[in-house]
Amino acid sequence: MRRRTRILVSLFAIGLLAASGGLFRSSHSLQFDDERLKRIDAHYRAAIDNQIVAGVRALIVQNDRTVYERNFGYRDIAGKKPMTDDTIFHIYSMTKPITSVAVMILFEEGKLLLHEPIAKYIPELADLKVYDPVDGKGNPPVRKAARQPTVNDLLTHRAGFTYGLFDRSALGAKYRKADIGGPTTDLEGMVEELGKLPLAFDPGTKWHYSVSTDVLGRLVEAVSGQKFSTFLKQRIFTPLKMTDTSFRFYADKADRTAVLYSREGVPADFKKNGYFAKPTGPGLEPAHRTLLFGYTDKGVLESGGAGLLSTTADYLQFAKMLLNKGELDGVRILSPNSIDMMRLDQVGNTPPTARLTNIMLNDGIGFGLGFGTIKNQGLSGLALPTGSYFWGGAAGTFFWVDPRNELIGIFMTQLVPHRTTLRQDMWGLTYQAITDNRVNP
Repeated sequence: MRRRTRILVSLFAIGLLAASGGLFRSSHSLQFDDERLKRIDAHYRAAIDNQIVAGVRALIVQNDRTVYERNFGYRDIAGKKPMTDDTIFHIYSMTKPITSVAVMILFEEGKLLLHEPIAKYIPELADLKVYDPVDGKGNPPVRKAARQPTVNDLLTHRAGFTYGLFDRSALGAKYRKADIGGPTTDLEGMVEELGKLPLAFDPGTKWHYSVSTDVLGRLVEAVSGQKFSTFLKQRIFTPLKMTDTSFRFYADKADRTAVLYSREGVPADFKKNGYFAKPTGPGLEPAHRTLLFGYTDKGVLESGGAGLLSTTADYLQFAKMLLNKGELDGVRILSPNSIDMMRLDQVGNTPPTARLTNIMLNDGIGFGLGFGTIKNQGLSGLALPTGSYFWGGAAGTFFWVDPRNELIGIFMTQLVPHRTTLRQDMWGLTYQAITDNRVNP
């Protein structure tokens, strides 16, 4: 009788958890409609026919089975080289989740604490002031910060830093003048220069996309005693068999590397206006050569925020590890608890000042430790189910992990600056093809 009572109580508790969202049922192999999947084909073929992008690679994996994988167009138009399964892409800010995982590895080893000031580990960033043209003093006008930025602030883009590339304010101009994030200065030199500049706002008070994740790359170096690329290779890339992911061009892989494109006229205007350069025509042409400098032997910055090259196969390994709560093929990178910390919203009602991958934080969209996250699908206005987490890159790349439905999506293209909605279109095109009523919204 007691045993039966315990079983009933356990089942009742599980039911309560499920009802409250504490658990979600395993989706198993969901049913995809082949005819509806063809809508993805038509959508991206039209984008290429209309010269919106040169090529696209799209991948959907559900319950560890590939349900959709297509290549469209070219990785190199002039060379008439088609997009292929093993094409290498400039993934830009899809580097950020990898860097964030590296930080969490060191957190798990007790080598750093997320709530500690970043200056504890990088002294060059001590006693940072806030830029304040109204009440500040000096040149530039600054005031004392309410508090100093923590490691958590950097992981969540609330540290007070900015991106000179995208910031047209007076402070953004100072970032550009100091060449913060430029390819000819290594991580140590970058944070030294950054420490001489004021913050854009008091840490913790705003969500603002920034060079924070580049600083985290330096944090990994300072705490581990290893070069950033060495740490990533030993602790993430080699264990996950990510054989084509690196910060550099390699001659034996050059033929597989996609050409980075811009809209017609942008390269001519890029040196003057950077990411604000405007196109003069409807076509495509190779991006300005300065965007490729960092991948050569002359580039020394191993950008934790935007520096990696990778393939869909490699990034799928990384995403599978995340979906599987930190482990893949018997190799554990992080604990399940750390993965949960990373994918859950960490910013609450912190007001955003910048968009993320063309969408804005709102009541349904939050930000974890290195990812955007869907807190509530209904409030988000997006097709991504509640609990999904995601990020993208400046050239139009994107990935998401949907734990409720055991689904991973990866979208790759190469257009910079990227001003299309092609990656966002992939979300709705994916879920409209699922005709199984077991899908978890």
